[in-house]
Amino acid sequence: MRSKLRLLVLLAFCLATTTVGCPCVRGAVNASPGLRWWLFSSFAASHVCPEMLKRGVPLKLGAGAPSVGRFFPEQCNLQINEPAQTMVVTVSGTGYAMLPVARRVGFSCAIAVEYAPDFYLAEDESIYVFGRFNRLLAAPDLRIIGAENPVVNLATQTPVGSVATAIGQGIVAGEIGKGFTVVRQDDGDDFAIGHFAPPAKPPRPHYAFNKPGEGRVQLMSDATEVQPISREFIGPFEVPTQDKSIVLRTRTDGTPLTYVVVDRPSGDAWRRAYEAALPLGAPFANPLMRGQIPPGEGQTVLPLGPGQYFIVLENPSTPLLGGLGMGLGGKTASLTYTVELGPR
Repeated sequence: MRSKLRLLVLLAFCLATTTVGCPCVRGAVNASPGLRWWLFSSFAASHVCPEMLKRGVPLKLGAGAPSVGRFFPEQCNLQINEPAQTMVVTVSGTGYAMLPVARRVGFSCAIAVEYAPDFYLAEDESIYVFGRFNRLLAAPDLRIIGAENPVVNLATQTPVGSVATAIGQGIVAGEIGKGFTVVRQDDGDDFAIGHFAPPAKPPRPHYAFNKPGEGRVQLMSDATEVQPISREFIGPFEVPTQDKSIVLRTRTDGTPLTYVVVDRPSGDAWRRAYEAALPLGAPFANPLMRGQIPPGEGQTVLPLGPGQYFIVLENPSTPLLGGLGMGLGGKTASLTYTVELGPR
């Protein structure tokens, strides 16, 4: 407690000194291992699991590659390793992947990741605390829930490696391997998965529009490929108040896509049926909205009431909403998208 108190006094002194613009003091703070670890373990730790559980994690087969599926964390635990000065985050949940040869594979996974601390005191007096991916503590604990190809198992070889390797590395190459960033400012704390280099800051989706004229806040940005006879469950996203809308900005190459919007409970149930490799069918509740995403650039505004929602994309050659399409000879749709929260 005494050492933490000394660090707090040091931090308060340094922050007060930086208001008169002394870069030498700022440099001393940035170089302090003790301050870096205290901020990481006591300030950042409480934010990690709530953020991990917010929405699905894209699965990537490499840096910059489009998503091939999603992992949805359902449980999260955090341990602070004082001697090693690291943070261990254990996450478990379910997901799906579309892989060559294997096609659609639903899986459950538990993964333990170690993050190391970093810290930066910015020129605008914001305090940046980073959790940088350090290592996997063990190979991900994977189980197959369902597979479109009945002979597929975790050892099945595909052009991108075994099914187990592709899924495990895909989770790490997605958001989990990017670490996290916490920024403390005078008006609150901001947390997000991923690395935000100063002066960039994580978005504030719940209170970014308190002033007139303020614009949209980005909730997610990604690139994905939607194969024939497949879906992509994006979200869930939260609409906090009645005067907000979700905005989906897209660039689509290849075949058009269709979309439906469902609330989180029915979306989770629909997703679990998809992970079990059941035949594609209608959602378990009437969609709140539906439409088409044509090739090219577009924008779809989704005025929704307060709540949490999934945006579900599907290749049009598949039987969306109980249609009769056979999904034969379909083309892959390449999609780059951004999901934003903005004024209605």
